[in-house]
Amino acid sequence: MSRELRYERLIQASPVRVFDLFTSPAGQREFYGNDAPGWVVDSRCELRVGGAWEIIFGPSPGEVYRHRHVFEAIERPRRLLLATTETRPDGSRLAFSTEFSFASRDGATLMTMLQWDFPSDELRDEHGRGLPHAFDRLERALSAPENGDRMAKSVLYMSMSLDGFITGPEDGPSNGLGNGGQRLHDWLGEPVADYPHFAPPGLSGQVVAELIATAAVVVGRKTFDYAGHWGGDHHGVPIFVPTRGTPPRPQSGWVHYVPDAATAMREAKAAAGDRNVMVHGADLAQSLLLDGLLDELEIHLIPVVLGGGRRLFGAANVELELTRVLDAPGVTHLHYRVVL
Repeated sequence: MSRELRYERLIQASPVRVFDLFTSPAGQREFYGNDAPGWVVDSRCELRVGGAWEIIFGPSPGEVYRHRHVFEAIERPRRLLLATTETRPDGSRLAFSTEFSFASRDGATLMTMLQWDFPSDELRDEHGRGLPHAFDRLERALSAPENGDRMAKSVLYMSMSLDGFITGPEDGPSNGLGNGGQRLHDWLGEPVADYPHFAPPGLSGQVVAELIATAAVVVGRKTFDYAGHWGGDHHGVPIFVPTRGTPPRPQSGWVHYVPDAATAMREAKAAAGDRNVMVHGADLAQSLLLDGLLDELEIHLIPVVLGGGRRLFGAANVELELTRVLDAPGVTHLHYRVVL
């Protein structure tokens, strides 16, 4: 490494919390921000390997710096490796490498920023002078109560048989739940409104209320098609559907077809604000788990063996932490946190 710039800060928050806030638009507004009147910050992030993170910042709209980071490695919540190009207000450009690491230290996080390959010592030193202020602002944002800057979480909600199936055999567009698959949803009871809105009693009602409180949905294309597109409305929130090739015409203003799962999750979380995102679909869940984009799972475990159908889990090796068990009539609700 040549002309290396290194800066460290011990922050009193967990690595997951620091990583998630730092990679959010709100966190970037803090990190690149300034309290001076007229200061400009705009951040757009495609958080995937090969994706771009573009940040515009400066004292006025006519005098801005532009950072374009391309993700070369993402290890949430431990590390980011980026190839950075900076465009300066005078139009000149420079390229260098950037790495952020987030190491656990007794309940806190040692956040380290490392940059190298600056074209001159003067440009390296110029970048270093702004880092204490940037880390001060990020640390200030993280010192607020956690609910005050709560990030949306992606939560998979799925009913599953004891042998791991979410449908019965022979599921398809005209048989969405497969043969015998309706048994997995008996715990919901009968609809209590014109659209499939359920209100089971007791603890199951608590789980349904949590599901309905989500502010966006990411659903797999196959699941969405087999469910009849939910009539274009799940519970009055935006629906994002990863779709390869030319997307169909949206069934309503709620439905958004997007090119891939990472885009769907990014746009869903932006739409949800500080509320959670509901995830639905087996293939989608497997993809999100592999990409580190699924935060939690709510599995409605049904005491039945179907013997066939569509499995929820594939070959991915993922550690989960059981955080809640709710034993209700006909179902046990198991809530897990994905351990990275």
